[in-house]
Amino acid sequence: MSHPKVAIQRCETYSDDELSKVLLEICEAADLPSVSDQRILLKPNILSDAAPEKAITTRSEVVRELVKILYAKGAREVLIGDSPGISGPHFTPRNCGIAQVCSAEEATWVDFSKDPRPYSIPYSYGHKLPLAKVMSEVDLIISVAKMKSHQLMYTTGSVKNMFGMVVGLHKSASHLRFVKREAFARMLSGLYSVVRPHFAIMDAVIAMEGGGPAAGIPRHTGLLLASNDPTALDAAQAIIMGYEPFQIPLTAELHKRKLTKWRTLEEINYPLLAAEELVIEDFKRIEIQPKTNLIKALIIPFFTRYSKFRSQRKEPRPLFDPLKCIGCGKCVKICPAHALVLNDELKIEANYSRCIRCYCCHEVCPVEAITIESGNNIS
Repeated sequence: MSHPKVAIQRCETYSDDELSKVLLEICEAADLPSVSDQRILLKPNILSDAAPEKAITTRSEVVRELVKILYAKGAREVLIGDSPGISGPHFTPRNCGIAQVCSAEEATWVDFSKDPRPYSIPYSYGHKLPLAKVMSEVDLIISVAKMKSHQLMYTTGSVKNMFGMVVGLHKSASHLRFVKREAFARMLSGLYSVVRPHFAIMDAVIAMEGGGPAAGIPRHTGLLLASNDPTALDAAQAIIMGYEPFQIPLTAELHKRKLTKWRTLEEINYPLLAAEELVIEDFKRIEIQPKTNLIKALIIPFFTRYSKFRSQRKEPRPLFDPLKCIGCGKCVKICPAHALVLNDELKIEANYSRCIRCYCCHEVCPVEAITIESGNNIS
């Protein structure tokens, strides 16, 4: 087993000159595969087509400079795509600027919703998901993630970014099937084993802390990361954010399933800056919740819907601010448990006895009208 490399370097701004220099440096230090005459898919994090300053999406400037580097290294074609949870056919990410990058740099935007193909997902008891057809039509897949906190999974990174290969609302249905974060991590691990990106880059010039992945706080961290093993990059991200990597359910599950190129953290090679030297002590983290009891985790799937969701209801609730709510209905549409309705005044009414605390509603709200119950969920 070859040891992975995680190349981390300072990058204080999104200026073209600085991004170009640092991206090239970390790609080469992390052993970017040969791209000569290759068709390459870039998968940025476009949770929603939000304005860049909200730190919800991978910045278009990072994507642009990466496209330039790939073409300079001889790539035959660069494709870019994602599938937000709520997006119709012909979605193009204009607000975040990535659609404009495609036009300016002769990259091809890919509509993931067109002719998706069903794939069986390992470790998920026969679960199948429709994945973007393009993944079988390219030579290399590069995850271009954003450093962000995540209300359910604590962090979102290079591996979870591959969840965007699942078309549209099929993602929220997966939350209903895999309610507990450990089960959701198991499904994501299976998905990763199918998609298996070849390389990963993380935009952490401005990260997101607090109530991510959509309603958190932008945080200037001034870093770019790259790795020939997305799982190692995510372990490095966890360290920088102040977590022990195996506290992150997805990292623990990937390691357990032997989907990492490393068996111990000491095997991760840092050719530039080391993650341990970059820990942000005051990063606003999602507090780690008690792990699901193993016996219950094995038995619950065979019980009723009520038994399956009962322990999940101990998690913090999403709260809805009627003064901020604009009645767009996106949270109602994405809720896999059908726990939300718009009343006659176009305000949200929540049935918490149905709510599974997947926080999909929190992710898609365009006006930050949804917060997570306070108390002990954010440190």
